[in-house]
Amino acid sequence: MISPRHFYFNILYGSGKYILEYAKKLGDPIFEEARSALRVAQRILNLALETRDPLDRDRLFREAFDSLFHAVRIAAMTYLSTEVARWRLLRRMLSELYNRQFKEFIDILHIEYFYNGRHLREGVEEELNKWYRRIREFIDNLEREIKKRMYS
Repeated sequence: MISPRHFYFNILYGSGKYILEYAKKLGDPIFEEARSALRVAQRILNLALETRDPLDRDRLFREAFDSLFHAVRIAAMTYLSTEVARWRLLRRMLSELYNRQFKEFIDILHIEYFYNGRHLREGVEEELNKWYRRIREFIDNLEREIKKRMYS
């Protein structure tokens, strides 16, 4: 695993002191925040299923998938104990196993389904539930590994 201290950023103006202070004020993410994002994804899905306007419905489906990705990002930040929120950097910091899963979540949920809007038009509920289960397992595995390290 690559430590966050191996990443350097170029500050174009100033020392970066204010950026670091702001990041610290945001606080450390926790696994329960990731689970909250999962629950919100379910709520957004339910709202989408009740929505008649096709544009609104599509937007809500996309937001539901992105909320799933948000849960993954928060879980990775918690696991790595980092304030870094940029998903490309998080991916590099994860072990190979988690890196591959994280990349798949980025590529499909965040880029294809959210940004490009290329989610299924039929069976969206089943698709979202499939990803929900996979992400819940990802979060649980990260948390279990952290607890194992703490108590060993």
